[in-house]
Amino acid sequence: MTTTDSHYDIAIIGAGPNGLTAAGYLSRAGAKVLLADRHHECGGGLITEEWSGFRFNTHAKLMMMMDVMPPFEDLDLESWGCTYLRPDVAAAIVTRDGRAMCFYADIERTARSIARFDADDAEAYVEVMTDWYTIVNEAIIPATYSLPLPLLDMAVSYEQTEVGRVVNEMAEESFVETLEAAGFESDLLKTAILYLGTMYGMDPEGGLGFLLPLFFNRLLHASVVRNGSHQLAASLARFANRNGTTIERAAEVAAILTDGPRATGIRFADGREVTAGAVISTADPQMTFLGLVGEEACLAASPHLVAQSQSWEWESTSLFNAHYALSERPRLAAADDDPDADRALVKIMGVETVDELLGHIESVKAGRFSTAIGAGMVLTDFDPMQAPVDIEPGTAVACWETLAPFDLADGSWDGKREACAKAVFETWTEYAPNLADTTVVRHYANDPTFIEAKLPNMVRGSIKHGAYVPTQMLSNRPNADCSAYRTPIENLYVAGASVWPGGMVLLGGGYNVAGVVADDLGLDRWWTEPEFVSEARKKGLVG
Repeated sequence: MTTTDSHYDIAIIGAGPNGLTAAGYLSRAGAKVLLADRHHECGGGLITEEWSGFRFNTHAKLMMMMDVMPPFEDLDLESWGCTYLRPDVAAAIVTRDGRAMCFYADIERTARSIARFDADDAEAYVEVMTDWYTIVNEAIIPATYSLPLPLLDMAVSYEQTEVGRVVNEMAEESFVETLEAAGFESDLLKTAILYLGTMYGMDPEGGLGFLLPLFFNRLLHASVVRNGSHQLAASLARFANRNGTTIERAAEVAAILTDGPRATGIRFADGREVTAGAVISTADPQMTFLGLVGEEACLAASPHLVAQSQSWEWESTSLFNAHYALSERPRLAAADDDPDADRALVKIMGVETVDELLGHIESVKAGRFSTAIGAGMVLTDFDPMQAPVDIEPGTAVACWETLAPFDLADGSWDGKREACAKAVFETWTEYAPNLADTTVVRHYANDPTFIEAKLPNMVRGSIKHGAYVPTQMLSNRPNADCSAYRTPIENLYVAGASVWPGGMVLLGGGYNVAGVVADDLGLDRWWTEPEFVSEARKKGLVG
């Protein structure tokens, strides 16, 4: 729809997960909200494409926080059509000789699988994961849904509790160092933990070690959305729309209007202007400040904002994923060793040692792409509705996902993506021999250049809208002046994946900015803080 109104209380740029979340909370709080997006549908990376009746989730597939994110309950998303499914077996790492180590949300159950390889590591896993689960649940997840503490304040406050001291120590470590400190002996176990911790682009040797327990823990609790990832976006949009949000699709915002150091509204690419009491941008800092606001207005508000935005660092790796509609689901040979391997959501293949994994990541950084290492997922194992119901039973939708460079050292993706999709399928066939006789009904290869073309905020295929490095995390995301969602430009707020807590469909940015804007505009803050956040606040673990 195209709005004919010329003034709104709040104008939100970008109808991705965070923009939709903020719109839902703020419209329910009584604000007149305009939500605008350049794309023809809402959702950002929550993409579900349907071809020949098969549903391919071409970007976001795994939801890492659905069971804990406050918006799921606050916005009553299940009533609006969003149901998430938690697999019984979270992950498995499969060896070339047909064995498998399986991972579950339940610590003891995982330990029993590890014991088949190393009894001492099984015992150590229980102790280490008990500690890791504690810091994730008591500190890191609560911090996701609250304002970030300034770094110095955080360091001092965290020293007052045992959990906080552990996080402080890990913050100085790399993922590799945090893993080594766990004391595991089995290379296969260490490889699986490190793979799950880095599969979405984290640098294993770049610091922020406390994120390893977070990524590993949440991937063991990952879920998929029934009928496809876009159902989450659709549910968020329905809630926002029902509560009065005006949603403009296929409406590109060309500028944020300013009056001196103050935001006053937005201008669309077609020339229309809308005034607003507050503007929320979910775009990256370069697009928001250098592109939409402009350097002159930024300098009028802050001497640092332009330089901060210019120095924004994109991720050094991206993703390649290949999607297949199959006449028969892949069946792992390793299921003969452990049937649960075939039931796992994430099946790690092609890598068995930490050195292999580290070499793979360094190779991707250097522009080289491997079709021999990756993770396979068969989403129809958990949601049969993602394949057509009116054709022969047994059809499946499967996806292979792996790290990839944006720039290939040996050519263009245009000449290689189809060959890569074929090579990936051949690798998968080595682990699931029945694929040799399986018909590929449809397939789709999604490389980093396609990611950027579809989602322009993911510059160079940066799936988290910017690197997770110490200078761009916590109260430095996107910078010290903007990490609490307010910016030096009065009435302008930021809330996308380039703001704390980051990307990965957490809904944290939209949730947190809604509270800030509601307070600033004197709106009815109708939602209550989750108990897990309140408990962390009492301990000084959240802002």
